[in-house]
Amino acid sequence: MPPINKSRIAKNTALLYFRMLLTMLITLYTTRIVLNVLGALDFGTYEVIAGIVAMFAFLSGTMATASQRFFAVELGVENHVKLKQLFSINVLIFIGIAVVIFILAETIGLWYFNHIMKIPAERFEAAAWVFQFAVFTFMVSIVTTPYLAIITAREHMQAYAYISILEVLFKLAIVFVLLYIPLDKLKLYAVLLFIVQILISTSYILYSTFKFPECKIKYYWNKAMFSEVFGFAGWSVFGALAMTVRSQGINLLLNFFFGVLVNTARGIAFRVYTALNLFIHNFFTAVRPQIIKSYSADHEDKSGEMMRLVFQSSKFCFYLILVLSIPILIETRAILAVWLKIVPEYTVIFTRLVIINAIIESLANPFIASIQATGKIKRYQIVTGSIILMNLPISYLFLKFGFPPQTTMVIVIIITAIAHIVRVFFMKTMLKMEIIKYCKQVIIPISAVTVLAFIFPTLYFYCFCPSFWRIGGVTTITLISSALIIYFIGLTKSERNGLKTFLFSKILKKNG
Repeated sequence: MPPINKSRIAKNTALLYFRMLLTMLITLYTTRIVLNVLGALDFGTYEVIAGIVAMFAFLSGTMATASQRFFAVELGVENHVKLKQLFSINVLIFIGIAVVIFILAETIGLWYFNHIMKIPAERFEAAAWVFQFAVFTFMVSIVTTPYLAIITAREHMQAYAYISILEVLFKLAIVFVLLYIPLDKLKLYAVLLFIVQILISTSYILYSTFKFPECKIKYYWNKAMFSEVFGFAGWSVFGALAMTVRSQGINLLLNFFFGVLVNTARGIAFRVYTALNLFIHNFFTAVRPQIIKSYSADHEDKSGEMMRLVFQSSKFCFYLILVLSIPILIETRAILAVWLKIVPEYTVIFTRLVIINAIIESLANPFIASIQATGKIKRYQIVTGSIILMNLPISYLFLKFGFPPQTTMVIVIIITAIAHIVRVFFMKTMLKMEIIKYCKQVIIPISAVTVLAFIFPTLYFYCFCPSFWRIGGVTTITLISSALIIYFIGLTKSERNGLKTFLFSKILKKNG
């Protein structure tokens, strides 16, 4: 088996982090401006309508995961003929998915929009306009998915990073268009997002077509290969549907019980959640292909290099999001006030709860990738999907009995923790992972780091009055103290040596 390419992981992670930092800053800035331009009512209206369309996203998301898995496997064994055939079949599949989602959105989705959703009467026409363009935007993104999947599988993160940066720059331009063109802001916002999606999708398709020989489309059909891809994806649909129900289903429940203003608060909180998850997504986008390729290249080494990579990436994902989350959790109210000026009700509590959930979720990605690499996911998806699906009925019952909207996120956190415990046992049975070793090498270090990392910034928080400087102080102390705690307590000796070797090599390369 070829060694895990740690240099490539580091290079790709660096590229993705540059993209992430710019993306996060622009996203946070544009959220503030869009909220002010649209107003809390229209902002919440857009969030909940986009949620209806996203309810059907599990089809696309499931197939995207399947595509990346199959592309990475064939690249791992260097079977380029089958890779080309797989790509052609995937393009046909995603065109079919786009058609299916259009039909579902224009029937079930439109029915829900017209009869169930709580939209202010004076904004109903604009909301209908938003619904249609959200459907069009989503269809364009679906057709692009196999091209993005091959870029990821081939680990061309430079292209992915640059095109993503172009996307956020376009969305920044949307803000200024909204400010200066005197049209209905909500309608204009939906149309401009559709135009941006067309431009970005075209960029991914052109890059892939000119760069990778397998992306030069030639009609190919193989029933057995289609069944292989769709069979794998079929069981993934259940898990993806569960995640969709958890996120967008609860969003629709909140709209039903409380109206669009609560959707506004939750929407803002999830912008923070998305920004934080960019760190995990970028790091794991660089690691995921290596996990799958290491499995496909040598099935006998499931407890060797691949498992070490799984443990290390679990810890690093957790540490990355923890360090970023601590200042936000401590200074939530002050940060939101600086960011938004006017903070809608429930935004503070929603933000804190979604961050806690994101921290717990950060441990899951390496496990999910490892289990998917085996191709044997039927029982895993049924069990974990069933657990995650419980979010919706339990949330409904609590809201029905008069509990406040933030209760839904408490339920999500509890079920997320339960689902991860279940994944641990699946890793034991499917990949012979030693639970005791996992606890020693991952759970105990991250628990110790979490407790210790909160001490110094929390003490600083209570020693000073609220101010912009206190936010800066909490952030600085968090970064310094957490880095030291992670280095000396959160990493093993070999991990510290590997980190020093990597940093020294970069310094020598720069100075040489």
